[in-house]
Amino acid sequence: MKRIIIFTLLLIPFGQYAQDTQDGTRNRYVHTGIFCADVSIAPGFLVNQNISTISIPAGIEFYMDPHVSFKADVYYHVTSGLTSDSLRLTANHQLLCGAAYHFTTRGYFDPYFAFQPGVSYGQVTPENKLPRTTDTPNGTVDYNANLAPILGLSLGFNYYFPRFFHIFVEATYVHGTLLYNAPAAFPLDELKIQFGLGWNLNLIKQKKA
Repeated sequence: MKRIIIFTLLLIPFGQYAQDTQDGTRNRYVHTGIFCADVSIAPGFLVNQNISTISIPAGIEFYMDPHVSFKADVYYHVTSGLTSDSLRLTANHQLLCGAAYHFTTRGYFDPYFAFQPGVSYGQVTPENKLPRTTDTPNGTVDYNANLAPILGLSLGFNYYFPRFFHIFVEATYVHGTLLYNAPAAFPLDELKIQFGLGWNLNLIKQKKA
């Protein structure tokens, strides 16, 4: 239910501005050559395990066109809760690279949708203590860390202040599965939410009309 409410709230401004397509480019700030960067904190929710996560995302973006940009994001996994079978996701560092489509609007408001394939470096550790043996001298076992292909779909918006700053809100759904030397695969499907203040520069000077 929380996920439905979050995505509904994100869609409200899209419905307000997406209809303005015929005259939307007039007085529009978004243009070719904008370079953006941001760092924030992203709470998340692993949907299959019903546990929360926290990660630190950092992203860059370059507008190749007023409607299309290259977008890359790195997520540094900080912590997560325990699953029902006492497993903890101790690593889930992610790299997502792809493209974003920016809807036509007026002014400084910039709603977008992003499609980003990527990779995750993940590791799962059981929390239950095991008998001390030569294989588990500390009473624990760490399953091998491994790489897993992932896919991220994002919906969000920026609001630009013309010179150097913008505020942003983004919801990202990441799909993937971690395969490793454990009894079962670990689904990585996760909903992440992030918002904050970003930086932007105009790398290509716009011609005055």
